[in-house]
Amino acid sequence: MSKIHSIDFEYDHDYTLIGIHSVLADYRMAFFLNHYLNIQLRRYKDDLDFKSRNCSFPLYKFEDETAFTTWSLIANKHVFTENVRAGGGNLFPEETKISYLIPEKKRVDYFIKINGLKDDTEFNTVLTGINKINNIMATYAVDPMDLKSRDNLIF
Repeated sequence: MSKIHSIDFEYDHDYTLIGIHSVLADYRMAFFLNHYLNIQLRRYKDDLDFKSRNCSFPLYKFEDETAFTTWSLIANKHVFTENVRAGGGNLFPEETKISYLIPEKKRVDYFIKINGLKDDTEFNTVLTGINKINNIMATYAVDPMDLKSRDNLIF
């Protein structure tokens, strides 16, 4: 009798995920996070691209080698315009559309993914620092295992 082996990919989602609601542009968000959390997020050389969906999301990263943590800031929304077919009776030739990195969290503007946080105290310190930023409406922990599209966060 053959034995079936299953592979558990849960280890790929062993990180802390924070959802942020804000009107700030991505570069401003990274600037303020750097200031209030004393980190050094930098724009990653490549955006997170999804060619099948024709969208990309700006990505900022910081690897803290002394604390053994990796920080990532990723936008959840990609706004783009699409040409509308001529003769369709539309008044405007272009239509604005939005793609989401995590479609089930459409109201979240940014995600912060942190690998290596040690405990709840460190997490609470991070949330306190984020909440000091003007134009942040809400921040909260998101459980990646509750997300259908959690594999979009593997980068």
